[in-house]
Amino acid sequence: MQRRHFLAAIPFALGFGAKGALAQDDPLGAIFMQLPAQIRRDLQEELSWGGFYEGALDAAWGPGTRRGAIEAAQFLPQNSRGRIQPDLSSVAGAQRFMTGLARKEYSAWLYGEGEENDTGL
Repeated sequence: MQRRHFLAAIPFALGFGAKGALAQDDPLGAIFMQLPAQIRRDLQEELSWGGFYEGALDAAWGPGTRRGAIEAAQFLPQNSRGRIQPDLSSVAGAQRFMTGLARKEYSAWLYGEGEENDTGL
């Protein structure tokens, strides 16, 4: 399934312009950095397995981790046939999504066939 890139829309949905998206006050970055270091590394590893991240597994927030998380969040609804709808517009939704990535809850839809996951998510 082909991935679509709609990165430009996410910063505005989160309430800040594209220029401020990579600033220190990036809400996604703040949420990410509040997670324990091991969860952050696991999240990066999961993004890497899915082909959404090519950087070091360093538990650091940067443009690559940001881009990978957003692209994965956009890809999941498409590849899960709408079963998974990550919410990056709220703190609780972004935390749930990032923790779910780290726990490999979305693996089947990130880099598998999807149908192999019959948990009904």
